This record gives sequence, C-alpha cells and structure tokens, in this order.
Amino acid sequence: MNRDTILTDRLKTGRSVSQAADMAVTTPARERTRREIVRQAMHLFQAGGYNATSLQDIATAAGCSKATVLYHFSGKPAVLAAVLEPAAADVAELVKAAAELPRADAQELAIQRFIDLAVVHRGVVDVLQDILPVIEQMPEVGQLVADGMRLTEYMAGSDDPLEHDLAKFAINGLLGECRHSGERTDDDLRRLCDIALRRLLRRA
Repeated sequence: MNRDTILTDRLKTGRSVSQAADMAVTTPARERTRREIVRQAMHLFQAGGYNATSLQDIATAAGCSKATVLYHFSGKPAVLAAVLEPAAADVAELVKAAAELPRADAQELAIQRFIDLAVVHRGVVDVLQDILPVIEQMPEVGQLVADGMRLTEYMAGSDDPLEHDLAKFAINGLLGECRHSGERTDDDLRRLCDIALRRLLRRA
C-alpha cells in the first residue's frame, strides 16, 4: 500500500497514518484482495454501469483472475451487494433508529440523516440508478430495498398515499441532484436538499 492510499484510508477511517500502514502489513492478503475487488467494482459500476461491467472487467481492474473473484463472491450480484453494503448498513441503522421514535420525530430524523447519507454515498447512488428497473429481482440487495421502502414511509410522515408519492418524488429528485451536483460543495448540496425536502413534504 503506497502513502497516498494510506492517507486516503486515514481520511476515510480516522486511523493515523501509522495505523493505516500497520493495517496494510497485518491485513491478510486474502482480505486485501477482496477489498480491492470491491473497490474496483465500485469504480467500474459508476463509470460504465452494473449491466455493462463483467466479472472479467472487475478481475482485470483488481489485478487478479476471474476465478479469484469467484472465490470471494458467488457472482456479480454478490459483488454488487458488497459494493452497496456500507450504504445499506447506514440505511438500516437509520430505519432502526426511526422505528423507535414518534412519527413526527421519525420524519425529522429521516429527513436529516437521509440527506447526509445521499451526499456521503453519492457514488452508490450512481450504481443504484443503473439497477433500479430490476432491483426488486435481486435477492442480494433485498434488505436494502425493504429498508428503502420503510425510509420512504418515515419521510412521508403520514399514511396518506399522496404523501407517500410525494416522498418518493422528493427522494428521487434528491438522489438525482446528488448524482449531478455540478460545482456545489457538500454543504451547499445538503442545504439545497434540506430546503427542497421540507417544502415538498408535509410535516407530521
């Protein structure tokens, strides 16, 4: 692992440079290979789309054989699930937290946290857009789909079908803006999304 990679790891994880360097030494080669496969798959899915990316493409980018990819993952959908896992875990945590709150508080939490997640995981948004037409047919990401539906309900803040449709509309617009944010900073993007959601969604 070179110094640039170590510094990137430090920014993402909060580890010191020395800790990140130690991880490079102590992390088993098998785990490092798996992480590299996931990292390269993320780049390829973003750049060319999930459907246009083959397992061989991923293997070549990761510097390993297709057989090695299949050693770590049962197929391309399993690679996709690994790419989406950090975002899926954050969404699951948000849904769990919202479930413990009164409706109005759950809606407020859902709005605030979803904006942050959409900005932080904007690369995942690119990947999701490519698989949305068939996502419900992919059991590997079934929990993310279910949690996404629950999150929409919390953001709607109501049982009214119209409010649910508005929540879906607002979420799709927010995700689209995060994908094509232009020169906006993360803070600018958060502010824009916060204003847009609060204007579209009726408060519980």
